[in-house]
Amino acid sequence: MRQYLYRTLALALLLLAAGNTAHAVAVLTVNGNPAYCDTARCMLLASVPEQWFGTSMTATVDNTNGFTVQSIDGLPLGDDRAYTFENIAGGRSWTVTCIGPNGESKDYNLQFTWFPIVAMEGDFGYDYTQGTMVLAEPGQGASEVMNARVKWRGYTTNSPDKHKRNYSIKFVDANGEKQSRKLLGMRRDNHWILDAGQADMARVRNRIATELWLDMARPPHYIDQAPDALTGVRGKVVEMFLCNEYRGIYCLTEAMDRKQLQLVKHDTINNVFHGGLWKTNVFNSQSGFRWAEEFNDSLPEYCGFETKYPELDEVFPTSYQVLYNAINAIGSCASIQAFNYIVDYYFDMPPIIDYTIFYLTLNANDNSARNIYWLCHDRAMNQRLSIAVWDLDATVGQTWSPVDWRPPLTAYNFFKYPYNWLFKMMFHNKCKYRQQFLDRYDELRATWLSEESLLNRYGSAIDRLIDCGAAAREEQRWNGDSDLFGHPLDFAAEKEYITEWFSKRLPLLDVWMHHHICDVDGDGAVTSHDITTMYSILLHGVQVDYGEHLDPNFDGDITAADVTCIYDVILGQ
Repeated sequence: MRQYLYRTLALALLLLAAGNTAHAVAVLTVNGNPAYCDTARCMLLASVPEQWFGTSMTATVDNTNGFTVQSIDGLPLGDDRAYTFENIAGGRSWTVTCIGPNGESKDYNLQFTWFPIVAMEGDFGYDYTQGTMVLAEPGQGASEVMNARVKWRGYTTNSPDKHKRNYSIKFVDANGEKQSRKLLGMRRDNHWILDAGQADMARVRNRIATELWLDMARPPHYIDQAPDALTGVRGKVVEMFLCNEYRGIYCLTEAMDRKQLQLVKHDTINNVFHGGLWKTNVFNSQSGFRWAEEFNDSLPEYCGFETKYPELDEVFPTSYQVLYNAINAIGSCASIQAFNYIVDYYFDMPPIIDYTIFYLTLNANDNSARNIYWLCHDRAMNQRLSIAVWDLDATVGQTWSPVDWRPPLTAYNFFKYPYNWLFKMMFHNKCKYRQQFLDRYDELRATWLSEESLLNRYGSAIDRLIDCGAAAREEQRWNGDSDLFGHPLDFAAEKEYITEWFSKRLPLLDVWMHHHICDVDGDGAVTSHDITTMYSILLHGVQVDYGEHLDPNFDGDITAADVTCIYDVILGQ
């Protein structure tokens, strides 16, 4: 209780100190839509209805915040403050001459967007500090000034040399108490995230992939008890200003938490655990479900599984028992028969099958063991773990590595068996879910994962950035930055790359997903030639289509036992 009082007092003092903090400056309004200013670049940006684009629009231009608009493109404004913006389009701009609050005359470059604008003020860093946020929606003007506590967020995206930061936002009221907000038609909550797409050359890979997951994935097993449960977060593309500086394209998203997943709350009166949520942040034998290490309920993590619910500052010690049991069950399986016997007790298989297909289709190698949320709805009723998606920037040919930034599409390891043994078992020919896995893959490839559907989804999202001018603004702001390893941003070229990537990957993926694990040479049959190829790999390190990821007997190593496994298949054993 004492810690709570101290924290509340500290927040109240921060809010009081921030009372005179300047808010994001709107130099003018166009039909009530504020135009926010990048003072260093003399750029103004207003969020207007999408139907304005492709037309000419007569609008009322009003002064605000002590600025006085003198003329637009050299044409003085009359007493009615009306001006006709001709041929509104992405990249189109107008020169606005203003008299500022101090009497100085200055020219600004006015542009329009159809995306909402987020304008924040504050000095943010690794810890939560006080700030403010304003949200301007197209045709609806600006929101009230919203108090918030804000910090940088992420792991590799949050290192000291990063520039386009991600932000975690927690709204508070005038007393420093949390305050829920409903933003852009999404859920009502106090916790929100601004995702920068920091190293993503399309800036929206994470958003597109998450929306794809929400469309294609089967719901968790408890959906009848929690019909509002979502295993991904919703989000909207916005353009962002920070302290009167344009920061570019962001995605304003919900947070992944107990509320999003509709987990049963912890019984604080009797200290009984119900819902549980953990996020993986490393590749290791535990996150790969290969073997279980003993746990310590007093620690905030278990071997790379970060406790997300219940949080340790509210429930201490925590409980890793359900998570440990599931990892140990898979890691202890001595045979595929043992796996088949136990897997349904510990895991919610329909969404896990969908996830395996999803991440293989998008080549989400950074999401095989880490960047996954594992959840238990109510351990008192059912201990099965289900799955939720997170952080899908490094997908569809994109990685976080400056060395292997764009792996060649023809590389021998273009396809990799999942690092997580639970996912990898879908490829075992005696797995009880093997046929269901293949049938579900074929079903999704004909619908949500068809080449046409995927290209339309990714292409449309990038086109929208280009068509309203957001892409050009992003290119101008961030081209060649070290967050991008010095590479130039080019959204049109990125769309072409993604088109080529899917056109090459999907046909090969169709063959690979259906191939027999002992078909080492990839010719569609298990024969003596596969034995010869396996020997070549063992003796000489020869690389074939499936290279280092071959493991016919599923023991985690490439040894002579794999040759014996191929013999057994040929002999029908």
